Amino acid sequence: MKPLYSHVDLRVRDRERAVAFYDPILRCFGFQLEKRTPGDEWPTWRRPGEERNGEFFGFEVDAGHAPNESRIAFRCTSREEVDRITAIAVQAGAVDMDGPIDYSPNYYASFFDDPDGNKLELCFLHAPPA
Repeated sequence: MKPLYSHVDLRVRDRERAVAFYDPILRCFGFQLEKRTPGDEWPTWRRPGEERNGEFFGFEVDAGHAPNESRIAFRCTSREEVDRITAIAVQAGAVDMDGPIDYSPNYYASFFDDPDGNKLELCFLHAPPA
């Protein structure tokens, strides 16, 4: 099966603040910030060894960005991973935190905003007890 998407291209108002927020979270999923030139407005994270046109996460600076109700959800491999990365997100500056909670019998998640108000989620989908 081919990948569902190629990349995430998010808008933020402050580059340095956004790098400081996203870097520790994305590293939890195996992504690393590419070496960029000073003043580059488009930071990009990729997994080591991925081809240049492979999956990546990036953002562009837009001083007038106004977030909306769209949400990006990062899939975790366990409840413990949701808990661990939620704590990292809080340390990095997540706001409007909700969870982690059992959102439904087989969905464990935390919901929060980045410092620019973009909505994010960490989730673990698990089979209900037999």
